[in-house]
Amino acid sequence: MQLCGFIITNDGGMESLNLTRSILAEIVGTFFLIFIGCGGVHGALTAGLPIGQAGVLQIGFAFGLGIGGAVHLFSDISGGQFNPAVSFGLFFARQQSLVDACIFSVAQVVGGLIGCGVLQGILGYCPGSVDLASDITELGGFAIELFGTLFLVLTVLSTTNSKRGHAPSYLQPLSIGICIFTLHMFLVPTTGCGLNPARSFVTNVVAGTLNSSFYIYIIAPMVASIAGGLLYEFLFNPHYAPAKHIVTENVLATA
Repeated sequence: MQLCGFIITNDGGMESLNLTRSILAEIVGTFFLIFIGCGGVHGALTAGLPIGQAGVLQIGFAFGLGIGGAVHLFSDISGGQFNPAVSFGLFFARQQSLVDACIFSVAQVVGGLIGCGVLQGILGYCPGSVDLASDITELGGFAIELFGTLFLVLTVLSTTNSKRGHAPSYLQPLSIGICIFTLHMFLVPTTGCGLNPARSFVTNVVAGTLNSSFYIYIIAPMVASIAGGLLYEFLFNPHYAPAKHIVTENVLATA
């Protein structure tokens, strides 16, 4: 069923076995995102690396390479989303149903909670909770999380666009991993680098660090998912169909 071109439910539904596989892929993938990424935060803190120097690099590599590996593992099963902002970005770009976006978002929270629980059990605490730096206002933090997540959503939509003619199976994990790594260079010292409502929610809940400014880490990424999905679908994506048509005409004309 569709509404104004947006997919609400898949016609005929999703095959139960495929849906189960996709849900499990999102749970396991988000688990590894938290386990590896937040584990990298612990590694940086244990090594005494100051935030702003080598510590940011270590955390960026942990999240960037961790998410890249998880996307490579599960992109052919569930799309390798691991982030409600990405899931709903795909919906607003008319590439995924609203029902699937909701189901996968719940699965991502479940996987994240399992990852945090494992880290809590092993380390005695859950590293990786997010909060604004002392010199960052709530408005500034909102803007940083908004534009950072927007860059991530647009990167995902671009690398999964089959009209571009590249090989998504190789480019997707690499480009998304580089995107996450790059964003950590700026966002870790300012907002802690949320970008992902599920990742921010589970780490802060388990660590017990929810505060009055936490709404930023939920609302800003979700606004970015809406903006990114609509922007890419209606402004950037139409570029590729005409371009492909022109190339075909040129080839036929010279044949």
